[in-house]
Amino acid sequence: MNWDRVHDGRTTFLACMHAMCSPGTPIELPQVPQVSEYPELDGAAAILLALLDHGLLLGVSGAAAARRVAEMAVRETGAVTGDVGCADWVLVHGPAADAISRAHRGSRRTPEKGATIVIAAAGEALPLSMVGPGIAERATAFVPLESVAVHAFTAANANPPSGVDLLVVTPECLIGIPRSVSVHHGVG
Repeated sequence: MNWDRVHDGRTTFLACMHAMCSPGTPIELPQVPQVSEYPELDGAAAILLALLDHGLLLGVSGAAAARRVAEMAVRETGAVTGDVGCADWVLVHGPAADAISRAHRGSRRTPEKGATIVIAAAGEALPLSMVGPGIAERATAFVPLESVAVHAFTAANANPPSGVDLLVVTPECLIGIPRSVSVHHGVG
């Protein structure tokens, strides 16, 4: 694995923060470990290696390749694996709606307990209209999320401040969609 825990971890952390502060903006991940046959999972692995920590719970939704990436991330960070419904972090490779619907949302008193969902996606990027903090008026982003996943995200975030945050990783970039942003398919 070609990954420098300090340097690559820091630059990936900064890319994730930039993505969450600029919702819908494609952000390049400067370095990714080569741990999967799927480039989108390599990007997800970079995020997990940079942001997971000892004792955090990682849920997985996906086939064997996603499970291998999760096992590597857990081994390297000291995190533990668990059910998607109670995980702090969720790795998704494949359809995302079920994992978004099941992910822990926190509560009004503990919104920080809402999961961060890392979606490794390589599908067609569809227009997604976004409005909220970090977006000047209304913006259109192109994100590879199916309509049912967008609906699941909207439902998961229906009772602010609780909800889930998304980090969508494609072979080319990272796109942050925080729980504070309203989204729907189509051009704004």
